[in-house]
Amino acid sequence: MQIADREFVYVQAGEAITAGGLIKGKDGTDAHQVDLAVSAASAGSTTVTLSGSLTITLNQYKDGWIIFNDQEEAGHMYRIKSNTAVSSATGCVITLDEEDGLITAMTTAQQVGLYENPHKDVEIHDADGIDNAPIGWACVDIANDYYGWLCVKGWTTALIEGTPGMGLPLVASDSADGSVEILDSDADAEGTVVAYMGPLAGVNAQYGLIKANIE
Repeated sequence: MQIADREFVYVQAGEAITAGGLIKGKDGTDAHQVDLAVSAASAGSTTVTLSGSLTITLNQYKDGWIIFNDQEEAGHMYRIKSNTAVSSATGCVITLDEEDGLITAMTTAQQVGLYENPHKDVEIHDADGIDNAPIGWACVDIANDYYGWLCVKGWTTALIEGTPGMGLPLVASDSADGSVEILDSDADAEGTVVAYMGPLAGVNAQYGLIKANIE
Protein backbone atom coordinates (compact mmCIF):
# COMPACT_ATOMS: atom_id res chain seq x y z
CA MET A 1 0.00 0.00 0.00
CA GLN A 2 1.17 3.53 -0.76
CA ILE A 3 -0.12 6.68 0.92
CA ALA A 4 1.44 9.88 -0.41
CA ASP A 5 5.22 9.41 0.00
CA ARG A 6 5.02 6.38 2.36
CA GLU A 7 4.88 2.67 1.46
CA PHE A 8 3.58 -0.16 3.65
CA VAL A 9 3.30 -3.97 3.79
CA TYR A 10 0.49 -5.92 5.47
CA VAL A 11 1.55 -8.42 8.13
CA GLN A 12 0.26 -10.76 10.80
CA ALA A 13 1.92 -10.41 14.21
CA GLY A 14 3.50 -13.46 15.83
CA GLU A 15 3.78 -11.62 19.14
CA ALA A 16 2.64 -8.30 20.63
CA ILE A 17 4.25 -5.51 18.63
CA THR A 18 4.74 -1.89 19.69
CA ALA A 19 4.49 1.11 17.37
CA GLY A 20 7.87 2.37 16.16
CA GLY A 21 9.66 -0.95 16.62
CA LEU A 22 11.73 -2.51 13.85
CA ILE A 23 10.12 -5.82 12.82
CA LYS A 24 11.72 -8.92 11.31
CA GLY A 25 10.26 -11.60 9.05
CA LYS A 26 8.95 -14.96 10.20
CA ASP A 27 11.46 -17.52 11.50
CA GLY A 28 12.13 -20.39 9.12
CA THR A 29 12.21 -24.14 9.74
CA ASP A 30 15.87 -24.99 9.29
CA ALA A 31 15.25 -28.56 8.08
CA HIS A 32 12.95 -27.30 5.31
CA GLN A 33 14.99 -24.45 3.87
CA VAL A 34 17.64 -26.16 1.77
CA ASP A 35 18.64 -29.46 0.09
CA LEU A 36 15.21 -31.14 0.12
CA ALA A 37 14.94 -34.09 -2.28
CA VAL A 38 12.23 -34.18 -4.96
CA SER A 39 10.66 -36.55 -7.46
CA ALA A 40 11.40 -35.99 -11.15
CA ALA A 41 9.08 -33.57 -12.99
CA SER A 42 8.78 -32.29 -16.54
CA ALA A 43 9.13 -28.72 -17.73
CA GLY A 44 5.79 -26.96 -17.38
CA SER A 45 4.73 -28.97 -14.34
CA THR A 46 2.86 -26.87 -11.78
CA THR A 47 3.62 -29.18 -8.86
CA VAL A 48 6.76 -30.34 -7.06
CA THR A 49 6.62 -33.53 -4.97
CA LEU A 50 9.04 -33.85 -2.05
CA SER A 51 10.54 -37.33 -1.76
CA GLY A 52 12.09 -37.02 1.70
CA SER A 53 10.33 -37.85 4.97
CA LEU A 54 9.02 -34.60 6.47
CA THR A 55 6.31 -33.18 8.73
CA ILE A 56 4.45 -30.29 7.08
CA THR A 57 0.96 -29.04 7.88
CA LEU A 58 -1.70 -28.37 5.26
CA ASN A 59 -0.92 -25.11 3.40
CA GLN A 60 1.88 -24.25 5.83
CA TYR A 61 3.77 -22.77 2.89
CA LYS A 62 0.82 -21.13 1.08
CA ASP A 63 1.90 -17.69 -0.20
CA GLY A 64 5.50 -18.54 0.66
CA TRP A 65 8.33 -19.57 -1.65
CA ILE A 66 10.03 -22.65 -3.01
CA ILE A 67 13.61 -22.01 -4.05
CA PHE A 68 15.88 -24.21 -6.15
CA ASN A 69 19.30 -24.20 -4.55
CA ASP A 70 21.12 -26.75 -6.72
CA GLN A 71 21.01 -28.65 -10.03
CA GLU A 72 18.63 -28.04 -12.98
CA GLU A 73 16.62 -25.02 -11.80
CA ALA A 74 19.29 -23.63 -9.47
CA GLY A 75 18.66 -19.97 -8.72
CA HIS A 76 14.94 -19.99 -9.55
CA MET A 77 12.09 -19.46 -7.08
CA TYR A 78 8.30 -19.74 -7.29
CA ARG A 79 5.41 -18.52 -5.17
CA ILE A 80 3.56 -21.42 -3.51
CA LYS A 81 -0.20 -21.70 -4.11
CA SER A 82 -0.79 -24.61 -1.71
CA ASN A 83 0.75 -27.72 -0.18
CA THR A 84 -0.54 -31.04 1.09
CA ALA A 85 0.05 -32.29 4.64
CA VAL A 86 2.50 -35.03 5.62
CA SER A 87 3.50 -36.38 9.04
CA SER A 88 6.92 -38.04 9.12
CA ALA A 89 6.22 -39.13 5.58
CA THR A 90 7.21 -38.59 1.96
CA GLY A 91 5.04 -37.23 -0.81
CA CYS A 92 4.23 -33.64 0.17
CA VAL A 93 2.94 -31.96 -3.01
CA ILE A 94 3.80 -28.30 -3.52
CA THR A 95 1.53 -26.52 -6.02
CA LEU A 96 3.15 -23.54 -7.71
CA ASP A 97 1.35 -20.24 -8.18
CA GLU A 98 2.70 -20.09 -11.73
CA GLU A 99 0.47 -21.13 -14.61
CA ASP A 100 3.44 -21.80 -16.91
CA GLY A 101 4.98 -24.18 -14.38
CA LEU A 102 8.63 -25.15 -14.13
CA ILE A 103 11.03 -23.53 -16.58
CA THR A 104 13.06 -26.72 -17.05
CA ALA A 105 12.58 -30.39 -16.27
CA MET A 106 13.76 -31.67 -12.87
CA THR A 107 15.56 -34.91 -12.07
CA THR A 108 15.86 -36.50 -8.65
CA ALA A 109 19.19 -34.65 -8.31
CA GLN A 110 17.30 -31.34 -7.89
CA GLN A 111 17.46 -29.77 -4.43
CA VAL A 112 14.91 -27.29 -3.11
CA GLY A 113 14.01 -25.28 -0.01
CA LEU A 114 10.70 -24.07 1.44
CA TYR A 115 10.08 -20.67 3.01
CA GLU A 116 6.87 -19.51 4.66
CA ASN A 117 5.35 -16.14 3.84
CA PRO A 118 7.79 -13.73 5.58
CA HIS A 119 4.91 -11.39 6.47
CA LYS A 120 3.15 -14.02 8.60
CA ASP A 121 3.89 -14.34 12.34
CA VAL A 122 6.35 -11.45 12.30
CA GLU A 123 8.23 -10.43 15.44
CA ILE A 124 10.22 -7.58 16.95
CA HIS A 125 13.75 -7.58 15.55
CA ASP A 126 15.73 -9.53 18.15
CA ALA A 127 19.28 -8.21 18.47
CA ASP A 128 20.42 -11.41 20.23
CA GLY A 129 18.70 -13.84 17.87
CA ILE A 130 18.61 -12.52 14.32
CA ASP A 131 17.00 -15.19 12.13
CA ASN A 132 15.39 -13.19 9.33
CA ALA A 133 15.66 -9.85 7.60
CA PRO A 134 14.10 -6.62 8.91
CA ILE A 135 10.88 -5.92 7.00
CA GLY A 136 9.57 -2.60 8.34
CA TRP A 137 8.41 -0.47 11.28
CA ALA A 138 5.12 -0.91 13.10
CA CYS A 139 2.87 2.12 12.67
CA VAL A 140 0.59 1.23 15.60
CA ASP A 141 0.57 -1.40 18.34
CA ILE A 142 -0.45 -4.80 16.93
CA ALA A 143 -1.68 -7.58 19.24
CA ASN A 144 -0.44 -11.13 18.79
CA ASP A 145 -2.14 -12.91 15.85
CA TYR A 146 -3.71 -9.66 14.61
CA TYR A 147 -2.98 -7.86 11.34
CA GLY A 148 -1.51 -4.44 10.66
CA TRP A 149 0.74 -2.34 8.46
CA LEU A 150 4.51 -1.83 8.55
CA CYS A 151 6.19 1.17 6.95
CA VAL A 152 8.94 0.10 4.55
CA LYS A 153 9.72 3.34 2.75
CA GLY A 154 9.27 7.01 3.55
CA TRP A 155 9.06 8.92 6.83
CA THR A 156 8.15 7.04 10.00
CA THR A 157 8.94 6.91 13.70
CA ALA A 158 11.53 4.47 15.02
CA LEU A 159 13.04 3.43 18.32
CA ILE A 160 16.60 4.79 18.44
CA GLU A 161 19.71 3.39 20.11
CA GLY A 162 22.52 5.86 20.74
CA THR A 163 22.53 9.39 19.38
CA PRO A 164 22.81 9.22 15.58
CA GLY A 165 23.25 12.63 13.96
CA MET A 166 20.70 14.06 11.56
CA GLY A 167 20.74 12.56 8.10
CA LEU A 168 23.14 9.74 8.99
CA PRO A 169 22.64 6.11 7.83
CA LEU A 170 20.97 3.68 10.25
CA VAL A 171 21.17 -0.09 10.65
CA ALA A 172 19.36 -2.65 12.79
CA SER A 173 20.75 -2.51 16.33
CA ASP A 174 22.87 -5.46 17.45
CA SER A 175 22.15 -4.84 21.14
CA ALA A 176 18.69 -3.28 21.60
CA ASP A 177 15.62 -5.17 20.34
CA GLY A 178 13.50 -3.32 17.78
CA SER A 179 15.93 -0.40 17.57
CA VAL A 180 18.10 1.19 14.91
CA GLU A 181 21.53 2.69 15.44
CA ILE A 182 24.13 4.58 13.43
CA LEU A 183 26.05 2.61 10.81
CA ASP A 184 29.45 1.45 12.08
CA SER A 185 31.64 1.07 9.01
CA ASP A 186 34.08 -1.09 11.00
CA ALA A 187 31.42 -3.72 11.83
CA ASP A 188 30.77 -5.99 8.86
CA ALA A 189 27.52 -7.32 10.34
CA GLU A 190 26.08 -3.80 10.41
CA GLY A 191 26.67 -2.99 6.77
CA THR A 192 23.06 -2.97 5.55
CA VAL A 193 21.44 0.46 5.79
CA VAL A 194 17.71 0.24 6.56
CA ALA A 195 17.00 3.97 7.06
CA TYR A 196 18.41 7.45 7.53
CA MET A 197 18.01 9.71 10.53
CA GLY A 198 15.69 12.66 9.92
CA PRO A 199 16.34 16.38 10.43
CA LEU A 200 16.95 15.98 14.17
CA ALA A 201 19.59 13.87 15.94
CA GLY A 202 18.32 10.74 17.67
CA VAL A 203 17.97 10.36 21.43
CA ASN A 204 18.88 7.03 23.01
CA ALA A 205 15.88 4.81 23.90
CA GLN A 206 13.43 7.35 22.49
CA TYR A 207 11.51 7.51 19.23
CA GLY A 208 12.69 9.71 16.39
CA LEU A 209 11.72 10.55 12.82
CA ILE A 210 13.57 8.52 10.20
CA LYS A 211 13.39 7.95 6.46
CA ALA A 212 12.79 4.23 6.00
CA ASN A 213 14.64 2.57 3.14
CA ILE A 214 13.90 -1.17 3.28
CA GLU A 215 12.04 -1.59 -0.01
